[in-house]
Amino acid sequence: MARDGRIQVEGDPSKSILWKQACAKLGTKAISEIGKQPAKDEGNLNDNGVGGVQMAEVEVDTETGIVAVKKLVAVQDCGLVLDLKTAESQVYGAMIMGVCAALYEERIFDQQTGKMLNADMEFYKLSGINDIGDMVVHMMTGVYDGRGVIGLGEPPAISAPAAISNAVANAIGVRVTPVPLTPDKVLAALEKGGRA
Repeated sequence: MARDGRIQVEGDPSKSILWKQACAKLGTKAISEIGKQPAKDEGNLNDNGVGGVQMAEVEVDTETGIVAVKKLVAVQDCGLVLDLKTAESQVYGAMIMGVCAALYEERIFDQQTGKMLNADMEFYKLSGINDIGDMVVHMMTGVYDGRGVIGLGEPPAISAPAAISNAVANAIGVRVTPVPLTPDKVLAALEKGGRA
């Protein structure tokens, strides 16, 4: 066990060395350990039972292929909400990330070398304030159902690209794949039979 700058045998401070001495014994060999999935009730955040849905309203310019997100609505459940404002902020941030993923973030690689060709902020586009549209977040905060606190980091970031893609398909009558829904992909989909 570690205590007061020393590593010692638990319960026997006479069998100890300084932390610095213990680190010196490690040498240059890498330290690795394989963990195990904790049991459900070992005091960790619950990662089961999170759920949510998002709906998007978009406008598609059929001459330029540009998609504009007008409104994005998220209904999110994450179990027991400890701080509503923080939970809502997490969902807003995830929705913004989702708009970026749906419309802008595209890694372009050289097929011969595997080198990323747009690896800087000049050519790797992100959304700006005018690209986001109106956002509404509703957290499910009804009667406590005993599930406890559930992690909220990833789930709302996954829903936005699907909602936006579905809204675009509904607007133009044809699915545009894959994300991001860049103007060239939208125009190509329209040429294959979408509604102009």
